[in-house]
Amino acid sequence: MKQLNKVIIVFGLATLLGACTMDKAGCDPKAMRDAGLLTKMNCDFSGSYDARSKDKEAQLAAERQNNILLRQAVADMEKKNSLVSADVAKRRTDVTNITRSVGAYLRSVQASNPSNQLMAEQINVARARLDALQKTPVTSGNTNAQELQTRIQAVEVEVEKLRKQSAILE
Repeated sequence: MKQLNKVIIVFGLATLLGACTMDKAGCDPKAMRDAGLLTKMNCDFSGSYDARSKDKEAQLAAERQNNILLRQAVADMEKKNSLVSADVAKRRTDVTNITRSVGAYLRSVQASNPSNQLMAEQINVARARLDALQKTPVTSGNTNAQELQTRIQAVEVEVEKLRKQSAILE
């Protein structure tokens, strides 16, 4: 009987020591499918299952926070993208409107002074500037906006010269 008590005590101490030595990494439920009953009990009694569960919950909360931040970043990028698209569309519309109105003005000036050679040369210069403006690709970005603005100003200068010249003739 004494020997049986010694075995039970040794077995109990081994179980307690085993429970103390179990860590969270060693108590992975996926890895412990084939583990024995005592190993699983050690994981349960040592609190490794609970600690592992809390770690996974914290990791899940962090991933959820990252997901929220990622969704916000995507939404901000889509908003910026739509603003850039709107900006490009506005630039195209502006260029088209300028081209139409200046083209109509050049046709009217040419029709009112068909025999004036100096006026015809000035109209050709203005048309060349207008063609250069039309051929400028419209993209997003400050460089393109500055280039378009420069070309628009060049067309405006030519149109202003034509206005002054036609005002002198009238």
